[in-house]
Amino acid sequence: MTYLRNAWYVAALSSEIGEKPLARRLLDQDMALFRTQDGAIGLIADRCPHRFAPLSMGVVRGAEIECAYHGLRFGRDGRCAHNPHGDGRIPRGADLPAWPTQERYGFVWFWPGDPARADAGLIPELPFNDDPARFAPVYGYLDVAGNYQLVVDNLLDLSHVEYLHPMFAQPEGVSAHKTQLIVEDDVVISKRWKPNVAIQGLARLFWTSPSQRFDARAHMTWRAPSAMVFDLGGTECGATDEDGVCLPQAHLITPASEFRCHYFWSLARNRQIDDAQAGERIRTVTQRVFETEDARMIEAQQRNMGAVSDMMSLRPLSLEPDAPAMRARRILAEKIRLEQEAGRVAAQ
Repeated sequence: MTYLRNAWYVAALSSEIGEKPLARRLLDQDMALFRTQDGAIGLIADRCPHRFAPLSMGVVRGAEIECAYHGLRFGRDGRCAHNPHGDGRIPRGADLPAWPTQERYGFVWFWPGDPARADAGLIPELPFNDDPARFAPVYGYLDVAGNYQLVVDNLLDLSHVEYLHPMFAQPEGVSAHKTQLIVEDDVVISKRWKPNVAIQGLARLFWTSPSQRFDARAHMTWRAPSAMVFDLGGTECGATDEDGVCLPQAHLITPASEFRCHYFWSLARNRQIDDAQAGERIRTVTQRVFETEDARMIEAQQRNMGAVSDMMSLRPLSLEPDAPAMRARRILAEKIRLEQEAGRVAAQ
């Protein structure tokens, strides 16, 4: 499958990379993640060039990962740094592909394109994950058996909440929603307001006012290829957003292969930020909803689509709420086309 290469994707939660290396398939490539003794993250091909053993089965020795089969060691740059056999010389062809990484906002990001273009300033900003005085974030991960763009579609069309998620649905239904689509350069923003509705959803876990109705908002911002920031919250009717419950989220989707993807998420809160039990409660509820409702539906979609990853090739029916997802698909397709065209020109 063709992917946008010159972009940051998430490879793992920071919490997933401990003493043991981690195997993960990313953009059709088997990779090994490891944390060196000084805390830096390495991401290299998960196949020792000697007998093709997975390096993710090995151990970390200082700044290097050691193959569990015959002891060759490799640095974060993929270069073979140690050969314990014979005279110790490093054989020709012993080096491996490696990818730039950055650890930020509780995630490990990687750049699968031209390493010279791996600008850390292009990582999507998630300030709510890095502001402990105002927010407390929790994190989660799902392995989804479906094409990654199906997950993006799901998140950019939040009208599905009223049907797929009973816990979050409003009694007034979609008729109570006000929507706006904004496109700023290559950024798609899908705004959804629910004014003066019954208190529902995650906000209810932190609502302390005697009011039985509130103004809810659910605004999703997409950046190519598949990074989304979700502004979710609720306030007293007529109040400003900052005065209410704020539950900002990151939804970061990384293709594993054509028909499978990694779904990384975080959810911060501006209420009960020192209450660990509140954090665990919201993490558990969110993970369960994503697993049993969103992922279940996306995987069922993919099964119905069969061996087709591009939903648009099946000529689906379009409804009004599809507009943000369709715009994002077009922007991404154009970015991929331009990237491939530039690659062909450079190769001539």
